[in-house]
Amino acid sequence: MKHYLHFLLLMATMGMYGHQANRCGLDNSPALTDDEAAFLNDYFDEDRKGFDFKGKKVLILGGDAGLSLYGKSDYFQSIKERLETDALPVASAPYPFTEEEKAKSGGYDAILTLWVKVPMTDSKKARVARRVGEGIWEVPGA
Repeated sequence: MKHYLHFLLLMATMGMYGHQANRCGLDNSPALTDDEAAFLNDYFDEDRKGFDFKGKKVLILGGDAGLSLYGKSDYFQSIKERLETDALPVASAPYPFTEEEKAKSGGYDAILTLWVKVPMTDSKKARVARRVGEGIWEVPGA
């Protein structure tokens, strides 16, 4: 029953997501615009556990194992297409960095996953932060 109610609420808000999504992903800068932050705050609602995307920089990881970096335009395009065709959310989740991980990453605040099959563990988050901070991975739009 809980999932049914969640689904109904999700369906009721699809129009809102679609409208906001049109103003998202217009560039590949890791820094989120106010529209992108508002969309993600609504989109992830409870999954973000109090994390506020406003004024944040994000890394977007995709691929089966979550080892490919994506730009914001690809991320938001995937969300837009899915909402327009299926009216269902994409497989995505936010993973905020700790202060230590943020420092090691060079100032990024969180990871967003996109269609990742392998779970994001704390050790994987730490590896991503280190690789980005050391310049091993080049971030699109940075």
